[in-house]
Amino acid sequence: MKLRIKFLILILIIILAIFLLNYFQKELRSFFYSISSSTQKVLWRAGDSASDFFNGVVRIKTLDSETDQLKLKNQELLAEIIALKGLERENETLRRALEIDLEKDFKLILGQIIGKDISSDFILIDKGESDGVSKDMPVITEERVILGKVSEVYNKYSKIMLLTSKKSSFDAKIFSPEKEEKNISGIVKGKNNLKVFLELVSKDEDISQGDLVITTKMGGVFPDNLLVGQIKEIRKKDIESFQQAEIKPAFSINDLNHLFIITDY
Repeated sequence: MKLRIKFLILILIIILAIFLLNYFQKELRSFFYSISSSTQKVLWRAGDSASDFFNGVVRIKTLDSETDQLKLKNQELLAEIIALKGLERENETLRRALEIDLEKDFKLILGQIIGKDISSDFILIDKGESDGVSKDMPVITEERVILGKVSEVYNKYSKIMLLTSKKSSFDAKIFSPEKEEKNISGIVKGKNNLKVFLELVSKDEDISQGDLVITTKMGGVFPDNLLVGQIKEIRKKDIESFQQAEIKPAFSINDLNHLFIITDY
């Protein structure tokens, strides 16, 4: 009898438990969903932030790539502009040379200066042996101003010794715009540092500031009548037989870009 009663009580407890589980099922699910949804929300936000971060990185990389491409394009455009400017200067040089009939008097090679060493009084040009340049060829500007001569020749470039170099020496004469009959000769000698003098001129000769110094073919260094420069200062002493004059060169080293090599005259 007691065993039957215990069995009945156990059955009632089971039935009650099943009823209570069914009754509170919705509340339990809601509780667990609320916990899981909060966790999922945090995880979703973290994932969304990570996605935004990586998307931002991708966008930054894309912008950097586009910026690099724009910089490269700008550099290409600048290079084209510089090349066009160089061509424009070259054409201007040739035009001036044609205006004064340089090509009628000389066979010429147009060269561009690629280096300057003022301390040593020489410049480098982009023409060499492969272009027909040889040692000792005269070098002038488009205005018939003498710059110097070729001192060293390589395959694709050459070294030009300026007339102001202490190694430079050649025959010259005085030309006066006011007194064209002047027939005064001397020797032009470089002194380095862009300085040059007219020497071995008799102290009895009448030279003046402003007189022009031009080349003469005597000595075979340069052709006749190329402009060297202008008399700047005269130095004369009673105890000496000759007078000396400092010459202001007719070219400005800072303004030089293009020049002509005389291959024949």
